Amino acid sequence: MTGNLHASRFCIFDADVDELREHYANTLKPVRVSPIDRRSTISVEDTHFSVGEFDIWSGLCQSGMEVNFAEPPDAYALYVPITGMMEMGGGGHQLTSAPGTLLAADLSKANLLRLHSERSHIGIAFSRQSVTRQLSELLGSPVIHDIELFAEYDARSGAGAKLAAMAQLLWDSLISEPAGTISARSTEFFFRTIMVALLENVPHRYSALLERPVSPAMPRQMKRAIDYMMANIATAVSVDEIARDAGVSARALQAAFKQFKNTTPLNYLRQLRLEGARKDLLLGRQDGVSISDIARQWGFTHVGRFSILYRETFGEMPTETRRFTRG
Repeated sequence: MTGNLHASRFCIFDADVDELREHYANTLKPVRVSPIDRRSTISVEDTHFSVGEFDIWSGLCQSGMEVNFAEPPDAYALYVPITGMMEMGGGGHQLTSAPGTLLAADLSKANLLRLHSERSHIGIAFSRQSVTRQLSELLGSPVIHDIELFAEYDARSGAGAKLAAMAQLLWDSLISEPAGTISARSTEFFFRTIMVALLENVPHRYSALLERPVSPAMPRQMKRAIDYMMANIATAVSVDEIARDAGVSARALQAAFKQFKNTTPLNYLRQLRLEGARKDLLLGRQDGVSISDIARQWGFTHVGRFSILYRETFGEMPTETRRFTRG
């Protein structure tokens, strides 16, 4: 799913706000821009790189400005401050970014960015799809709730300092080379490394699950239950049927899955089915077969429900997975 690397540079002084709106509409999303000190012009410079599901940018806002998203980006962002202050509001949160403090947020819930004069930062955006997929892989289970990422994080030591250093290294590697000579694939891997570090260290709804110690070996009855699921992957089965084949009570099976998989037996079976369908789509198998037929082969009788569950788990629709594979 690697995309091409795109670069844009923007430098303007005493600009009319319409010029700036056009720039942000082309690089991020349509926005409403206004100077914070009621002056009629804004001075800002910005360089922006994008590849696949990721973006990185940096620049300097000399005059200060307020930014309101007309269409909030469906992405999560990490801001690494260099100079000056920035405030963000949205989702019931008010955050401040200043040198020494990282800011991580769900941009889809941000309704205001206020950049003070002489503000400079490195910003990185990760699409919601990429974050949902990555978190699901780290957890080994579907992401079914909002991630709730809206946090300030110390950038002066520990994991925060490493995150800031990684962002700076990625930026330096991009800004120092002609865009045509930069490997899009290796750049995407670098973005993903930063994304994993962000998910593992900056607080969000799933942080506690990521910090769980590795469970001991699964009991034999639970392995038998999973084998039964795999053998009946496309068949409607009940917890009682699975438990009976595994030789345990339904209550004991529920408790075992809660302890070792942090889910229920039927949710685990659903995840197996979703992953099987996704594998077929990713590997380009059965290209002549419709998505609804693939869904049925994996036990989903209602294609609309399948598509909703698929998006909740992997952050994209089945049609998007197939389109990326073919592209």
